[in-house]
Amino acid sequence: MKVLVTGAFGNLGQLVVEQLLADGHQLRCCDLDAPQQRRLAKPYQARCEILLGDITDSTQHAALVDDMDAIVHLASMLPPLTERAPAVAHQVNVDASCSLIDQAQAQARAPLFIFPSSVTVFGYSQREAPLRRCADPVIATDQYTEHKLAVEQHLQQSTIPWVIMRVGVSVDARTTRTEREVLRQLLAIHPDTPLEYIHPRDVALAISRALSCPAAQAKTLLLGGGERCQINQRQFINTAFQALGLPLPEGIHGQTNFYTHWMDTRESQALLNYQRHSFEDYQQEMHTLFANVRRLLWPLRPILRPLLPTVLKQL
Repeated sequence: MKVLVTGAFGNLGQLVVEQLLADGHQLRCCDLDAPQQRRLAKPYQARCEILLGDITDSTQHAALVDDMDAIVHLASMLPPLTERAPAVAHQVNVDASCSLIDQAQAQARAPLFIFPSSVTVFGYSQREAPLRRCADPVIATDQYTEHKLAVEQHLQQSTIPWVIMRVGVSVDARTTRTEREVLRQLLAIHPDTPLEYIHPRDVALAISRALSCPAAQAKTLLLGGGERCQINQRQFINTAFQALGLPLPEGIHGQTNFYTHWMDTRESQALLNYQRHSFEDYQQEMHTLFANVRRLLWPLRPILRPLLPTVLKQL
């Protein structure tokens, strides 16, 4: 298939591009015209059509979607940037997305539109609640979730074939930089808050398989790692610290509710058969990544461990 991938050189985008190429698709890759994206795009110049520019420039959208069999729309702004710059985020996340959908609808042969949304659209977690299901009510709790729901609605009201994927928490060992504000927020969350992890490679596999799965069309699917990835906030945030040899002390977490959940992924797994990785795989990736740092810090642990609570509380 001829597939347009927006946000092609982001963390998820790179894995999606690799998966789609491995599965034999022809790609048109779109991303920002910026130094990092130009560097990341260079290895793909012989294998993909690459278009770098501004996704908010709607005058370019007709050319982007022209002659495509499918669109995988990954380009977006994420929190906390969505909350700091809501107007710009709306242009990227909503206006550009809806324009692409409209241009797809205007094609003589409408392409399949795959939109990764987020489990966060279900609102704040009730720690004792059952698994989230697609039919559960949704609610916008910030700019980011408002944007996701607006695009979901626009897509559902269109006449093109579509698949919406509400994705769980999806990071890997490439995602190691965390802003102070984000770390502060993560530490403020109640440690028992349920969180369903999914490896980005499994998301990429699900997206690729959705291209050739007519039964997935016109469905909103929940994408998570399954039972082996149903953890809590304490386990998730502690992964990086354990990889450094400095596990988080008890009592460091707050009591704030957050919008992560465990999910009923039976339908998406039955359709797409994408669950390949466990949360332990992510833990091992981080353990390997920080092996040298951990060895350097090991002699300093008696000093660092008592200081850690004080440092974290001063974030």
